[in-house]
Amino acid sequence: MENPSFYLWIGLALGAVVGAIAAVLYAKIRGVFAKSEVSQLRQENRTLKQRLEKKDKHIQEMMYHTEKIAAGLAEPKQQED
Repeated sequence: MENPSFYLWIGLALGAVVGAIAAVLYAKIRGVFAKSEVSQLRQENRTLKQRLEKKDKHIQEMMYHTEKIAAGLAEPKQQED
């Protein structure tokens, strides 16, 4: 006599075991590639680009303020002339 629920439980158990093994292997393989030199260089490049963008934004803000101050200093000279 065959019991269909028995096969269901065996299938679920085997699926869970295979899924767990696949997840562990995926994590191990991904960990190996995450520590590679190429990955580290990509991360460093990403970080440097972010820092450069922040510096560019800061420089633009400083230029804006400098131009504003220069315009303010130039106005009284024009009024005196």
